[in-house]
Amino acid sequence: MPDSRKIEIAANGTFRRSAGPYDQKSRLPLYEVDVMAVNAEAARQVDVDSEIMGVGENATWIWKITNKSRWPVFITLKKDGAPE
Repeated sequence: MPDSRKIEIAANGTFRRSAGPYDQKSRLPLYEVDVMAVNAEAARQVDVDSEIMGVGENATWIWKITNKSRWPVFITLKKDGAPE
């Protein structure tokens, strides 16, 4: 049974989501993505892009993840090392 925190991205698919608030001064919380793919070649074809939208206390971390492989991949979004 798959982990409910894993998100599937179809072959040649894109995923975009707000990770949450982000403090630009302290650079916290720490956001990261784990990629699980059929093999290393497919994993290398996953582009993980992020951006910070907003300013000051109103900043938000945004994920844009593109799977350029021929296979679906699974991702786990993490905040301060814990799966979201």
